[in-house]
Amino acid sequence: MKIRKRRVWLLVLSIIVAILGLSALGATIWYKQMLSPFDVYAQQTVRINIKEGMGSSDIAKILEDKKIIKNSLAFSIYTRLHNSGGKFKAGVYSVKPSQSVSEIVGHLTSGKSDEVAITFYPGASLDKKINNSDGREVESVLLKAGFSKEQIKKAFAAKYSSSVFAGKPDNTSLEGYIYGETFYISLDETVEQVLKRSINQFEKIVKKYNLEEKFKDRGLTLYQGITLASIIQRESIGCGSGAETCEDQRKIASVFYNRLKANMELGSDVTYQYIADKNGLERSPSLKSPYNTRIQKGLPPGPIATPSLSALDAAANPANSNYLYFLSGDDDVTYFAKTNEEHEANIKAHCQKKCQIS
Repeated sequence: MKIRKRRVWLLVLSIIVAILGLSALGATIWYKQMLSPFDVYAQQTVRINIKEGMGSSDIAKILEDKKIIKNSLAFSIYTRLHNSGGKFKAGVYSVKPSQSVSEIVGHLTSGKSDEVAITFYPGASLDKKINNSDGREVESVLLKAGFSKEQIKKAFAAKYSSSVFAGKPDNTSLEGYIYGETFYISLDETVEQVLKRSINQFEKIVKKYNLEEKFKDRGLTLYQGITLASIIQRESIGCGSGAETCEDQRKIASVFYNRLKANMELGSDVTYQYIADKNGLERSPSLKSPYNTRIQKGLPPGPIATPSLSALDAAANPANSNYLYFLSGDDDVTYFAKTNEEHEANIKAHCQKKCQIS
């Protein structure tokens, strides 16, 4: 009886061992299959942007979503087994579905980026000393990308050809024309080539949204429209850079149009602040400059920053209003008024801190 039970247990144990063995074999086969190329015949190249702080699981998901690898779990297991999970280097890499996981991991941990991602920001100016040097200015972005000050200065002074420059005086800078977007550039590109890409993108935006004609309908040249949009951009908050419309900006635009029609000064603080920063002067509402729209009527001589799509849309399609005043309150809400009395009341109720800053 005992012998029979022992044989039964041995049989059960053998079956369990066999099942485990088959499972292990199956897992091994699955794992090897998941590490093989997603599509050995695919030749298209896919851009992967690895940012600082990304872990292997983040990267695995991106690769799986883009159909570069077969399985994110297998990818993560591979990086753990080969101790490469913490070795991924930030950069923009070109990979193919025809590559195996080992080839992809080897490239992504090599630190040899195929491209560099450069992001220009809406509302940013050219010079890094302008607007308190928050690191978003075009010069700061280019310096961070590895270009020298001499290369940047030369590129800023270079001549560029584009229909987006219609109405732009010959002796003016690129201020306002380096469109806010992310561009992927190769490592051998010059600053001039990078800026040309951004200018070309701006040209596409102007044509796509028929901005030159819309500005003309409002009595402005394209250059003047971009100038107005740049002021709207710097005066507004809370509008997404990728948005086509922003109601606050459209209302701000209506204020400026209403003041122009009434032969009033625009009264914009950001214009004198811009020229003061640019020339290393103290910010003062009484600063003598054609850029000081607190005391000078009409538009300033040129853009003060790069306008976003929503700011351009606002300048081209302002709201229909009777507002003549606005302010950004201490709570970051924009308050509008039709009369100076209403405006003073808004200052008293909503702008005890911001409105004390020149």
